[in-house]
Amino acid sequence: MKAELQEVMNMLRKLQGSIDFGATPAAEREELAGDVSDIMDALFEAMKKIP
Repeated sequence: MKAELQEVMNMLRKLQGSIDFGATPAAEREELAGDVSDIMDALFEAMKKIP
């Protein structure tokens, strides 16, 4: 389970990099990056609870 969550985390990092360098307007990029960060934080907290 932890390995699967780590893979999801890696995909989110890749997505975050794509958002940072995309052609989307700055305000929208910032909002999307914030959403991805929130998801990553939630995943990290869930991973800490898994033995």
